[in-house]
Amino acid sequence: MTDNSILLTYIIPVYNTERYVLKCLQSVVNQGLHPDQYEVLVVDDGSTDGSREVVKEFAAEHPQVHLLTQANAGVSAARNLALDHARGLYVQFIDSDDYLEPGMMAPLVQRAVDERLDVLQFNYNGIEPDGTELPSSDVQSSVASGIDYLREHRLTPYVWRFLVRRDYMEQRHLRFNTSLIVCEDGALITDFLLNAPRMAHDVAAPYCYVTRSDSAMNNPDPDHLRRRIFSQVDSAKIIDGIIKQYEVSTGNQVPASVPGLRNVYLFFSMTKALTCGCVDEVVEHIKAAGLFPFPCVGPEADYFGAKWGIIHRLMMHPRLWAWLSRVYRLIR
Repeated sequence: MTDNSILLTYIIPVYNTERYVLKCLQSVVNQGLHPDQYEVLVVDDGSTDGSREVVKEFAAEHPQVHLLTQANAGVSAARNLALDHARGLYVQFIDSDDYLEPGMMAPLVQRAVDERLDVLQFNYNGIEPDGTELPSSDVQSSVASGIDYLREHRLTPYVWRFLVRRDYMEQRHLRFNTSLIVCEDGALITDFLLNAPRMAHDVAAPYCYVTRSDSAMNNPDPDHLRRRIFSQVDSAKIIDGIIKQYEVSTGNQVPASVPGLRNVYLFFSMTKALTCGCVDEVVEHIKAAGLFPFPCVGPEADYFGAKWGIIHRLMMHPRLWAWLSRVYRLIR
């Protein structure tokens, strides 16, 4: 049962981010909410650096910050553990190497409460390694159902862009899929947006997404890259299942942005397969998921035009794509 005095639960998974987590935590407690109105659940996912000690020291001075620990099991398991302990009316997911702009969450939480929203999406700033800010540019929207919202807006697969009502997540038994090492956001977001009775988009940009060359997404290890590619395909398969379930249960077709996200995941799985030389394996994995051939990415996903159409046509000929992969790896 929700403790009505706690409006917001921040959920922060931590794995070897000793250099970044203190800035993240400092930004979270500087959002204009009274300490009694929020809690911060930090889940240490088996860190081997000093991350846990940093969090412990911070939590000792901030009683609203709580440290949970688990053996290394990945970001999805860490977020799920925190969800099982959360008490807030709303939840917000934050990556421990990112941070929030000061004082911006309090009015967003208030809007979510006042408008009885299941989901509130907001904007963000992308922070490049040199400190350059790249702001997102989505516009303000009034309250609508998730399906109506998606008819007018793109589906963006970043779970840290949302406030989500915790009771809504519990009613739908929403949790992250622990088998996915990347793109775990997309499947969950697809579900809670398609089915949200009340959602809105706010023009505020409280979240700062920091691009790191040493992040898991940029890990150049070939085995890790292959697992990332297969995880991306698996996420596309899950999204495809959510689409089919929704269309069967409602009799309505989903907006183009939803299959657009599925197609983006498949498109970039094939792109990465070319660069790492595992085209045949990836094609077989996509075929096993029942998703090959897949449609070209369209304007709903920002990859539209002659260039992308040509690349897609090449991808749909696996032997040619595998040959291009060999050429690419010879000349790079």
